[in-house]
Amino acid sequence: MASKKRAKQAAKKTPAQGLDSPFFLPFAGLAKKRKEEEKAEKAAKAAKPAGPDPKKKAPAPRAAPPPPPVDLVSEAESFAMYMAGVRALEEGKARIPRTSSQVERAERPAATPATDLDADARAQLHSLVAEGVRFEITDDGERIEGRRLDTDPRELRRLRRGAYTIDGRLDLHGMTASQARQEVEKFVRKKRTDGDRVVALIHGRGNHSPRGIGVLRGEIAAWLSQGPVAHHVAAFASAPPEDGGAGVVLALLAR
Repeated sequence: MASKKRAKQAAKKTPAQGLDSPFFLPFAGLAKKRKEEEKAEKAAKAAKPAGPDPKKKAPAPRAAPPPPPVDLVSEAESFAMYMAGVRALEEGKARIPRTSSQVERAERPAATPATDLDADARAQLHSLVAEGVRFEITDDGERIEGRRLDTDPRELRRLRRGAYTIDGRLDLHGMTASQARQEVEKFVRKKRTDGDRVVALIHGRGNHSPRGIGVLRGEIAAWLSQGPVAHHVAAFASAPPEDGGAGVVLALLAR
């Protein structure tokens, strides 16, 4: 009983301690001290002038480029080396002699103009395309005839029978094909310009030609239907026997 009484008396003498006393917050002073140190550091940084960070290393200086190599030969010496052995032209010579290739070209004879192998093809194309002329041709090996497509077939029948008066004749005996063509084209143009209607082109039967075949017979048909004078011709046909037969081609000229 005496011990209980002494304990009660000791409790009355000791004051009560709160939850916020240092006894219950042993580290509260450390946190306050840490805040004060952070404020001091911030104030020191604000007062310090701006400048490079001493902790960072400065960049190393770049090495200078190596000097260019020294040219041991001057420009004057180089020029003298390149011009070694060159001699000046003699006085009075104002031109450099021609080269051998120039001499060969000067002595070479002028080339003769090549023969135009496509002249006939171009003439036919000009007649068919540019002039718009097209013919219907029949050849049985002895007699030949042709009619422009825009010509009345009855005109060809009259020509074949000899119903037209012959206004002019052209004899082609002894001519080459080239000569005969020029003469036929010139003759047909003139007769149409004069207003004539029918002409006779005498080419022969080919009795003196190889194999007895007339060379100009088929050529005349091509000249009249596909050559430059095709637009001057309406129809053509081998003449009837009384006008020369198979050795003559009658041409009906266009109006």
